[in-house]
Parts: sequence; C-alpha cells; structure tokens
Amino acid sequence: MIPQGNGKTTETGETNKTGLLPRLLGQGIGHQSGLSLLAFLIIVYVIMVALRSPDFLSLATLFDLIRSGAAWTVVALGVLVVMVSGGIDVSFLANAILSAYVATMITKWTGLDSLVFALVVAMALGAFVGAINGLIISLFSLPTLITTLAMQGVIQGVLMVFLDARPITAGNMPVSLRYFGTDVLFEFPDGPGYVGLSVFVVPLVLAVIATWYLLNRTAIGRATYAIGSNRLAALRCGVNLLKVNLVIYAYAGALAGLMGVMMVSDIRLVDPVTLVGNELIVLAAVVIGGAKLSGGAGSVSGVLLGMTLVTLLNNTLVTIGLSASWNRFFIGCALVLIASISHYRAKMRNLRQLNFENV
Repeated sequence: MIPQGNGKTTETGETNKTGLLPRLLGQGIGHQSGLSLLAFLIIVYVIMVALRSPDFLSLATLFDLIRSGAAWTVVALGVLVVMVSGGIDVSFLANAILSAYVATMITKWTGLDSLVFALVVAMALGAFVGAINGLIISLFSLPTLITTLAMQGVIQGVLMVFLDARPITAGNMPVSLRYFGTDVLFEFPDGPGYVGLSVFVVPLVLAVIATWYLLNRTAIGRATYAIGSNRLAALRCGVNLLKVNLVIYAYAGALAGLMGVMMVSDIRLVDPVTLVGNELIVLAAVVIGGAKLSGGAGSVSGVLLGMTLVTLLNNTLVTIGLSASWNRFFIGCALVLIASISHYRAKMRNLRQLNFENV
C-alpha cells in the first residue's frame, strides 16, 4: 500500500509524516551511523595504550587530555554546524588567530586587563568575519569552500600587511590571559602533589550545550538540517537561506574567536601563523564523528567522539613507541574507514527504500 500522508500508519508499520519539510528534518537528527564503531575504536586504543603504559589510566591523564583538546573541540562544534548545512569552512583557524590577536592588542591598548573583555572582543570579531562568509555565500551563491578559502587568505593578509602582526610572548600578554591558561576549577591529591581540572572545561561545556540546543531545539537548527538534506526542497518550503547562513557562519566564527583566546592562553604565545595549517585535522574529526560532507547529518556527540580520538592520537603515539608523525596517518585511516562504512550503510538504506538516486 502506498503511504497516504497525514500521519497515517502504513502496512509496514512506519508512520508517514505530513509535508516535505518534516521528512527532510527527520533525515538529519537521527542516530549517527558509525558512532558505535568509533566508540569501540577509542576503547580499543585506550586499552592498547594502557597495556603499554599502566600509568596512562589516571586522573592526571584524563585532565590533561581535556585541557589539550578543549579548544579544538570548541572550534569543531562550529565546523559541525556549517557542515550540517552542507557547507564547509576552512577559514576558522585564521579567524581564530585574528580574533585572538586583535583581542589581545585591544586589551593591552585600553588597559582593560579582563578575560571577559578579551573573550567578548574575540567572539564578536569572529562572529563578524563568519557573518561576512555567510553573506557572500548567500548573495552570490558561491561555493562555500572557495569563499572560506578566499577569506582565509584575506585574514592572513590583514594580519601580515595591515596589522603588521608580530608574535606576542608571555611576558607581553595581558595577565588575565596568562592566568586563563593555567587556572583550574578544583584539584585532587595525586601522589606527592595535586592534579587540577582546567578551567577550559567551562567554555567547552557551554559550547557543547549551546551547539546542541541550536541544532536540536531551534528553528534555525531544523532549517540547517533541512538545507543540508535537500537545499532546493528546503527553499521551496520557505526556509530563509540568507538568515540561516548568517546565523550559522556567525556562530561558527564566534566559537573560532573563543577557541583563539583559549589557544593563546594555553600556549602563552600569540603568533599569527600558529594555528593555520591544521584545518584538515578538525574537519577530519567532525567527519569521523558522523557529519557528512554533503550535509544533513551530524551531531554534537559525534564531534565529541571524533575529537576524543584525535586528541588521544595527538597525545599518546609516543607512549606506544611511535613518532608524532604517525598522527595524520592514523587520522586518515580512521576517516576512510568511518566514511566508507557510513556510505555503505546509506547505500543499503537507499536500496531498501528503492531510492536509486544516491546509490
């Protein structure tokens, strides 16, 4: 029997949702394929490292991994939102360092040595740059990769030519930023000393909650999934593409600004070329976590798992006797494996539904 719509139940027991837009939304917010496999890979890898180094399974290691991966996870959440819409942003790290550099300089010039002030400036500038990306993409219908790649070049030019950016060392950084990189929420006894949970966990948790809420509890989030699933159909259903792009790219830019301040506080150095060049690692982590390059799929839990794997590889390869050069190799292998399984499952699902367009 052919489904008749209006929420009726078919002979197969499936409920048919009314309208095209609800069907589009349902494709993006479901269970992410490959997450269970990814979690299994993480557990297996942790066991391997623990067998090689028994001290690995400790509170100190956990806190260190959280601290080293917090900033990267924050910016990955912004990348997730863009990828769910079917876009791709490669300007986020350039945006992060620009926002952090300008925030640091303004904090020094004004004498307002306040972490809150620096964060507001960085996130506002990051959101502004992101909004420009969204505006250009919407008005001129340009490919997102080309637009953001061009923005990356523009940002680097602004830093080097117009701002004549020079590295700012720890001695010249605002005190509030230096403390932000070393502060802890609380400490626990650990042998003769103490281990503390970095304050970086606060912006990380806030970014996780905000991103989950944006994608799953707002009209913008539902429209983002719809655009990524089927852009033309979403537009016909009345989705305002300009509004959605402005919000999601500005949001990704704001998280990039937050990430920039976290990174310079962590390494205690503001260097205009520190971050640029590592975009692929973040993009790979988001894709490994279940986001599709074509859009319409992706989740916060997937990003957390993907960044967990990347952070583990970044911090433990030496422990198991391999050089850090193997990091990109293993990330590439995980990316190919997860993407292949995801594509295969989608192919089988399309065959079962007699949808041969994407087979």
